[in-house]
Amino acid sequence: MKSYKFKIGNFNCLAIKDGTHIYHEPVGILFPDAPKELLALALKRHDIDPDNWTKWRSDYTCLMVDTGTHRVLMDTGAGTFLPEAGRLVKNLRTLGIEPDEIDLVLISHAHPDHVGAVAFPNARIVMRREEWDFWNGEPDLPRLPSEFKEMLLYLIKPLLASLADRIELIDGNTQIIPGIKTIAATGHTPGHMAVSVESEGQELLYTGDAILHPIHMEHPNWNAIVDVIPKEAEATRRHLLARAASGNSFLFCFHFSFPGLGRIREKGNTWQWEPIN
Repeated sequence: MKSYKFKIGNFNCLAIKDGTHIYHEPVGILFPDAPKELLALALKRHDIDPDNWTKWRSDYTCLMVDTGTHRVLMDTGAGTFLPEAGRLVKNLRTLGIEPDEIDLVLISHAHPDHVGAVAFPNARIVMRREEWDFWNGEPDLPRLPSEFKEMLLYLIKPLLASLADRIELIDGNTQIIPGIKTIAATGHTPGHMAVSVESEGQELLYTGDAILHPIHMEHPNWNAIVDVIPKEAEATRRHLLARAASGNSFLFCFHFSFPGLGRIREKGNTWQWEPIN
């Protein structure tokens, strides 16, 4: 399945698959600081063999919201730099949606799997100022191996340079258009943002990379190696999860199994993922 249609109030929404990517040695990427015995139990609850989990195939799923007035895209996928991803534009076209029909693009953060396709010529492109400034400066990425850091910078800086004359930088929490509001969600990167989509009393929270795996809902204190500011990443996860639980909001998670849409329920002091059927 390449797309999934659903509604939030009066808004027509589309989960659109950009593709997949295989991450090798996923424990070291997703849960590098997790206690070994607790992690083994958590993995088994998700039918994962902790001794033989050498590959994690992650779906990449973007979200488009048609408000009736605007067509809003959240993140643009991986573009051309990964062999099994970068299908967003093609999959939009199969639905009869051309890139020039998108009039607003919200970038959760500057990692290349989220900002890889700059193919929307008529769109406002919005990013948090902190994110732009971080990657265009001398970013400190102390948790990453040097080769991983160099690869990220090699890819990100040209992508952002290509947006320099189009980017609209915002601060804090900002209502972009009626029903669409950005939420400062610092931690995964310094300027990471989530998005609230609200219509007729229903809310969806687009979480970007604030939550990479359902186990992060059960153990929000387990940070990924790509979380630049771990304490803030944990605080952001807890904030978004508590908000979704209290408001019975939908969550949309870019790296979860397609379509990345579901709700959560409280489980003690943590949460559990309930994907849509």
